[in-house]
Amino acid sequence: MASSREIDGYVRWALLLGGLLALGLVVRQHLAASRPSMEAQLVRQLDQVHLAEGPAPDIEVRKADGTLVRLRDLRGKVVFVNFWATWCPPCREELPDLLALREKMKHVDFEILAVSSDASFEDIDRFFGGQVPKMTIGLDPDQRFARIYGTEKLPETYVVDRNGNLRLRFVSVHPWTDEKIHRYLEWLATSG
Repeated sequence: MASSREIDGYVRWALLLGGLLALGLVVRQHLAASRPSMEAQLVRQLDQVHLAEGPAPDIEVRKADGTLVRLRDLRGKVVFVNFWATWCPPCREELPDLLALREKMKHVDFEILAVSSDASFEDIDRFFGGQVPKMTIGLDPDQRFARIYGTEKLPETYVVDRNGNLRLRFVSVHPWTDEKIHRYLEWLATSG
């Protein structure tokens, strides 16, 4: 049988352990609650953005070398799904900013999946002058995936988080060199 002194020691340890567990739960809830508010704060700073939610529709497009790229295979990265075409003047206008964004985000798990509505890769090769851009390009000549996403006009870009969920939608040209979008993407790529 334990003495009253031993029982007091057990009670103190139990109270201390319970207090630490409660503190841990409070800290965890606070961190979880601050994530959405941090995202909301970052999104409010962006121009011409629409919130998007739910699982991103999967895309399966063919690259120039014949391999398939599936959006689901890019899980673990933040993905820009950009619907565009070489014959689209606004798409051509935003392309330098997209390439600059890819370079700016090379320090985090980030990918640009450029889904082209062009008829063939010959059009794309001609447009880029034989140079391979630093982004993943796949063909969607009948705009099947663009329609699945509800694309209204080219270019249109969707931000997909590391878990494959839609976060943001940008319609038309956007200044991808804007530091506000960089901060949001970095947060998205590095947050729990």
